[in-house]
Amino acid sequence: MTERDWIREVEAWLETNFVVLCKAISQPIPFSGLRISPPLNFDEAKYFVLGREAGLFDTNQLGQVQSQLLQRSAEGSRFGSCRIFQYDSLPPRLIRETVCQLSTAADLILNRGWLVSHLQIGSTDKNAAGEPYGIDVLVRSRTGGILICVEIKRTTAELQKLVTDFRACCHRGPHSKDECGFPQNHPIYEFCTIYKPLYFWAVAPGGQICFRLNYDNASVEPEQLSSLPPRSLIE
Repeated sequence: MTERDWIREVEAWLETNFVVLCKAISQPIPFSGLRISPPLNFDEAKYFVLGREAGLFDTNQLGQVQSQLLQRSAEGSRFGSCRIFQYDSLPPRLIRETVCQLSTAADLILNRGWLVSHLQIGSTDKNAAGEPYGIDVLVRSRTGGILICVEIKRTTAELQKLVTDFRACCHRGPHSKDECGFPQNHPIYEFCTIYKPLYFWAVAPGGQICFRLNYDNASVEPEQLSSLPPRSLIE
């Protein structure tokens, strides 16, 4: 059996939803259509489609994603929400990281064996200054401990910079964001020193790097792996 054209399916789905959004907000549809940059990756598109078909997330006509995986905005709410299109400033555009974030969450569930109850997209954990760490996906154990923290980047260049900065922070040892030469990516290091996840998985369209994290008091020692292990080897 010929495998489905996952990339084309996602492109068509995004284009359709983009047109619906433009009409809903009375915005002319750009002549060039929807810009998807960087282009979709095969596995990214595959798990985006499979996640949507499995009911892990859905969107409304304004491009708002609704999912049990997303951080709830109100107590008692069953679903959280986020945007897949940005339209506060016109013309509307695709929030590229959201596609990768949803696909990665679906990969963790449908490919790596985790349950919906283990995952949380988005984190409200804050540092001492009250700023959110902004972790993109968390995988928790049954008792609530953090097993995996996932950071999504828009491009492989941004992914490589994140990894380089993270290694530099780990090599330096305990230090604050104000003392850090890499303040943009320092929060992920600080999050790891406090919450001590077992794994750090950095993902971008077409790229991924995984570290098993070892801890010595306040120090973090990252050990690079070929890929994130399946659930059966972690829990």
